[in-house]
Amino acid sequence: MHPTSFRRTVRKTLLATAALALLALVFSVACGSSDSPEETETRRDYALVWEAWDQIDQSYAGRVDLDLEAVVGSTLASLLELADGAGYPFLTQVGRLRGQPPSQVPKELTDVWRALLLHQDRWPEIGQADVIEAAISGMVRGLEEPSTVYFTPQDYAQARESLEGSLEGTYLGIGASVAEEDGQVLLFPFTGEPADKAGVEDGDALVEVDGVPVAGLDLQEIVDMVAGLPGTEAGSKVSLLLERDEEPEALVIDVFRNEVELLSVDYQLLRGGIGYIRIISFRENTADRLYAALEEFNRFETLALIVDLRANPGGSLEAAHGVAGHFLPPGTLFISQQERGGSQENLKVGADPDRPPLSDPELVVLIDDQTVGEAEAVAAALQDADRAVILGTSSFGKGSGNEFVELTDGSAIYLPTSRWFRLSGQPIAGVGVEPDMFVTGQDAQVGRAYEYLDQLLPAFR
Repeated sequence: MHPTSFRRTVRKTLLATAALALLALVFSVACGSSDSPEETETRRDYALVWEAWDQIDQSYAGRVDLDLEAVVGSTLASLLELADGAGYPFLTQVGRLRGQPPSQVPKELTDVWRALLLHQDRWPEIGQADVIEAAISGMVRGLEEPSTVYFTPQDYAQARESLEGSLEGTYLGIGASVAEEDGQVLLFPFTGEPADKAGVEDGDALVEVDGVPVAGLDLQEIVDMVAGLPGTEAGSKVSLLLERDEEPEALVIDVFRNEVELLSVDYQLLRGGIGYIRIISFRENTADRLYAALEEFNRFETLALIVDLRANPGGSLEAAHGVAGHFLPPGTLFISQQERGGSQENLKVGADPDRPPLSDPELVVLIDDQTVGEAEAVAAALQDADRAVILGTSSFGKGSGNEFVELTDGSAIYLPTSRWFRLSGQPIAGVGVEPDMFVTGQDAQVGRAYEYLDQLLPAFR
């Protein structure tokens, strides 16, 4: 990087003032020339940092518009944060180092290479693994992409499992939510699920799981104990020691684990032939659950629907595609998807011969700033097809498909590898979906949606 470009990076990263130039001059007089990189480079191998950049360079969907100075500046700032070091004179010294980096160092990261060498000399007590983690984390933050995260090998497996679990429509367990209140762990069983069938009641306080006290454990540890070890099968038994109000002695209840369906769609019939559907997230079973709700509304000859996508974090793109297909005719564009360096691929609504078409009620879709990703894609598709009126506030603006890009040490970067575009060609990422009717306040939004549909429908119905 040219010295002038580097100084811009310094200003951007640490908000340095013009006084830095004067300090640099004083420092250069006092300290003389700098060590060359060849003299400084010993011991440590930073190949993983260069590998991380190569993966970003090859896979990141936003690479064309990437601000390289921001990436370098963020990386250097992260290294300084690790050492709790000041920007001066560290950054000035980085800019004055001579020599060319080894061939494996990407040319865009020359200043990062110099900073790593200087960091090693100045703070040798900081371990190599911590320095590498700080460098990659800073690089990822420099992408300025909210959905991009770096996971260490220790965190990656759990993160991947958590993401996959969030997309599944079922899980193996007892079917109860857990809450901590006044030092007690309280259970609230789901209707019709194993805990409910076994006799667990709302507010029962959990004391032991299979004879092991839960006092002092965090909620995740307790949930894991109840769910069982990896490999636990449906039908296995877990014994719960419970305390219940108005019961003089603790109760032992045996619950047999089973597959529990995760709630992703909730609905109710309002007065005047108007229905309300809340899509909580997009899981593997969401399109099926929505169709079941629409069948129910069809039986009651529902004329209009409020579809609530507020606070929907997204999830499965396949599920979102299926949801859009319940409201749009075959052949309608859902989204156009473009991977890095590729052409746009149109993802259209298909026909489902196994499901007879239902009535086409009037639609109002509710969105807000927590309507994210796949939920935004559904709202955009319905808006572009003039199928629904969008009501609420502007959505989040995450229009991308993210994947885990693995590194050789077992760590991974979760980053956008494709971008989504609307019928007009406008991207969803960074823009979001703008409502047709701007209304704030959760209750006011539902009320306005109902009022709009009520006025649209025949007075006698």
